[in-house]
Amino acid sequence: MTPLSPVDALSLLFARPEAELELDGGGLLRVSLKTLDGERAVVTAPRPWEIHLLVDDASYHTPDLAMVRIHPTAVQIDESRRAAERVPIGGVAWLEAVNCQDVVDGDRVEGTLEDLSRTGVAFATNRLLRVGDRLIFHGRFFADSISGEVRVASVRPSSAPGHTIVGARFLELDRESIARVDRILSGGRGPAPETPGGLSLAALRELAANAPAEDDDADEASGGGWLRRIDSTAT
Repeated sequence: MTPLSPVDALSLLFARPEAELELDGGGLLRVSLKTLDGERAVVTAPRPWEIHLLVDDASYHTPDLAMVRIHPTAVQIDESRRAAERVPIGGVAWLEAVNCQDVVDGDRVEGTLEDLSRTGVAFATNRLLRVGDRLIFHGRFFADSISGEVRVASVRPSSAPGHTIVGARFLELDRESIARVDRILSGGRGPAPETPGGLSLAALRELAANAPAEDDDADEASGGGWLRRIDSTAT
């Protein structure tokens, strides 16, 4: 059998306007042909995919622009995007720059929270951050706070002038922060923190729900029914 040339192979691949490409890492990528010119094809593909491109030639075009010819060398799933379910959430965030292109190391970046998932967080900020920047994230969601190192995975415009929405992926979270993320995502149904005396907030709520109605004067005379029950539970 006569071997196919790259032009013939590409022509056969796009004999129909849509084609499924098998990825090296597994899975299929459905693409739709836009233009076909010899060994070069322009296609559209669903997000999120990561396409590696090689520059064939770069030449002068205008004083501000270059004319660049490129072709794809590999296509794979974009691992920087979050696969976990995102939950819209409000709160405040501040970050400390660790290794950023346009923010000095150690500088503080203020933000407001947009959403949270098991693997990452999104926040709005007026500081200039770029994909790949690394920072230490601190976020507060009502009574819960989360801290950990993150890497910027996406930056997109915000509806607020001068702001962007930054999507960041958690690189490292301690166990307490992971537990707090799970509790936030579950609507606060996770284990509640304990009071200093060892009595959890959940136990206090249970005491309140199950407490029998008692005469206030009798409680005062006996040292307080509520205090007595709390002391006996804590010990």
